[in-house]
Amino acid sequence: MTTSTVAEQEEARLYDELRLALEEVEEGERRHKMLKQMIRQIKFARWRKERFRRFDRYVQEVRPATLWIMLATGALMPVVLFSIFIWVSLWVE
Repeated sequence: MTTSTVAEQEEARLYDELRLALEEVEEGERRHKMLKQMIRQIKFARWRKERFRRFDRYVQEVRPATLWIMLATGALMPVVLFSIFIWVSLWVE
């Protein structure tokens, strides 16, 4: 059984929106512009889905301990860098 990701849901929503929009608008330039815009959005959704497939898979498999380590590292990094800056500036004087 496969689970649908956010990108797949977005792509399906865009297809439905395209179908409904084309039914509402009569033939002509306005319909052509709307069609081009929707095709561009669908291409972007596909591009995003393919581009972030590895990242999404990694995020789904990350453990809570790993997540806490990442958060702690990110939170402490400015403190460490500032301390290094102070040490270097005191050493230079």
